[in-house]
Amino acid sequence: MIKHDFFKRKTYFSPIYRVRGTFYFKGGNWMYLNKRRMPLELLYYNALSFRKELSRQEKYEKEKIQRGYEGECQYDQILDEAGHDNIYVIRDVYLKTGNTDTQYDTIIISENRVVINEIKNYTGDYRYENNRWFRNNKDINDNAFAQLDRAKGKLMNLMDEAELHVKVEAALVFTSDDLRLSSEDQRIWQETIVRNHLRNYLRQFYNEYLGNKAKSIANLIRNAVVENTYFKETADINQLRRGLYCGECGSFNLIKKRFQFCCAECETVESSDSHLLRAMHNYKYLFYNQPMTQSSLTYLINDEINRSTIYRAFQKYCHINRKGNYTTYTLKYQDLEEALELHRKTQRYKDKLVTNR
Repeated sequence: MIKHDFFKRKTYFSPIYRVRGTFYFKGGNWMYLNKRRMPLELLYYNALSFRKELSRQEKYEKEKIQRGYEGECQYDQILDEAGHDNIYVIRDVYLKTGNTDTQYDTIIISENRVVINEIKNYTGDYRYENNRWFRNNKDINDNAFAQLDRAKGKLMNLMDEAELHVKVEAALVFTSDDLRLSSEDQRIWQETIVRNHLRNYLRQFYNEYLGNKAKSIANLIRNAVVENTYFKETADINQLRRGLYCGECGSFNLIKKRFQFCCAECETVESSDSHLLRAMHNYKYLFYNQPMTQSSLTYLINDEINRSTIYRAFQKYCHINRKGNYTTYTLKYQDLEEALELHRKTQRYKDKLVTNR
């Protein structure tokens, strides 16, 4: 399972140190407290798309989640350009508030306030009327303002319970310049940021400042972070194509060499370890709530790599979980490209990628 480890790993947030379970902040001018990670649902559908033909509904879900993630990345880019030296920024987390888990796209923390930004990458014609959303005059169930109000209320409760008296604000941010939103409800415009106003909106945070209260708020939020408990997707192994596939073109038509595989379609050469990293990453998200064992991974890759090589890869790239004679493995990485990049710096049998096909 994936756990957020910003505040723990120096690679994510170095101006921080820990004493007796409490996190303290050193000086620094880069204030992202964690990376924005690709959503679990998108990781699942990406892995699934390599091993089966997606259904119409699966394609729709994948494209919808992809658009949302792209909108969040656009938001991050504009925030980078506007500057975030004087605020703490926490991205894409689930917080345990009361008896429920609530998802937050972006939380901005300063000494005087906490601001929630829920990000939507909507395109087309939208209308908000009588607490209902319409797209191209069709009623839709996704009430973004109701979601925003719930998220704001949950965070306010979290602050109040900790006796951290701070102003909590919220805004719905639309990142696409192809959105046309209309409404006669004047209240929503106070909490709505469209693309052509986004840069100026984010520039206001440059005048904020950070002190001990902001540090306490960040620590409180860190301690409330939980896993995404809503992700329940699991693939049907009987519907998947088993085996190894090329990381460049996706072909399963590979020619096995002693320590590498060569793609018969695009001639990309990748080591056995590179293929195993990709297969373990596939397994992690296709069967997210199921343990990975040597037998289950061997079955997914159709016995195309011997067990001793698989075992050595487990030792290098996975957390090992032993319970008596039963051993399972959890891949250390969420980002496959990050894992492959680290692996390729030290690999003995070099990958030869064909990128200009």
